Amino acid sequence: MKKFFVLGSLIFLLLLGAGGCAKKELTEPTPSPSPKPAEKPVQLTVTDYFPVKANWYWEYEGEGNEFAGGRVDTEFIEGNRVQLLQQNGGTDVAEVFEVSENGVKLIYAKEESYWRINHLDEAPSMEQYYLKAPLKVGTTWKTGDITWSIESLSEKVKVPAGEFTCLKVVGKSKDNTIERYFANGVGLVKQRFIATGGATIEDNLKKYGDGEKDGNLPAKTLTLYYPSANVDKLLSEERTVRFKTGEELADKLTSILKEEKYKVLGKDVKLLNYVRTDQNLRLNFSRELISELNAGSAFEGLKIDSIVNTFGRAFGTEGVIINVEGKGYESGHFAFGKDEILKVKQ
Repeated sequence: MKKFFVLGSLIFLLLLGAGGCAKKELTEPTPSPSPKPAEKPVQLTVTDYFPVKANWYWEYEGEGNEFAGGRVDTEFIEGNRVQLLQQNGGTDVAEVFEVSENGVKLIYAKEESYWRINHLDEAPSMEQYYLKAPLKVGTTWKTGDITWSIESLSEKVKVPAGEFTCLKVVGKSKDNTIERYFANGVGLVKQRFIATGGATIEDNLKKYGDGEKDGNLPAKTLTLYYPSANVDKLLSEERTVRFKTGEELADKLTSILKEEKYKVLGKDVKLLNYVRTDQNLRLNFSRELISELNAGSAFEGLKIDSIVNTFGRAFGTEGVIINVEGKGYESGHFAFGKDEILKVKQ
């Protein structure tokens, strides 16, 4: 009934309108669109411009100096710390950064770091901000005699790796200026060092990414020593080994020397810890080292020589100290004091 009543009312109104002197049309008001909520601006953080990712690497093309450019690899990550290895043709430097909502700080650096040693637990020896929050134009900080400031959030930069929109950071001292350009999700894209006299040195990103996916993990060529099948001499061979983030050289060597081909270490032997000095390398193994090496004096002697020469050559030391759970090495055939140095054969 309700539908018929409404329909009848509409017909009556139309007839009524047709009998008037002016024609009128019925129109429905157009509803005004609902206002869209304002979009919140994306708040970028320091980790957007300083990515901490396993197996990531960056390769740079250098200009203006023979040691410009090079490669950076992510060696170790634990908690809010990351260790990067910087190679520039002159030396390898391991740098430990601490990352927080306040910024990225360089807290430890070790020059001539060729041996993939984890320094993340080292006590901080410095506190230099590499990038500081808040990420906005005008943010400033100091490292030594250099005053740093964020000068732009949208600087266009073109390098061999592509074109990026970058955050620009400038550091100024009495004599020099340093410009750094960071891209979201990439990291450092470009660095320019400008001396007072006008000389310029540049690092320009040419390649970056996940080294495992790209087939571009950092590699080392190692010399491995092991007993001959007849147990009458020491054999050696070179082998190129690649490293993922988190893998130390000492642990890699321990694993390799357990392989069927070499049989230098038994499957249950563990490397508990190690310490490298300028001249010597101290290795501290679990007690299984003695029980699993004890296979006749000739074989045991060759295995000990294999350990000394493989580890000593890989770590660039003149001697190796073999400890067993913090004490000297003593089996039925050999005995070495806790601090006795076994010479590496050159």
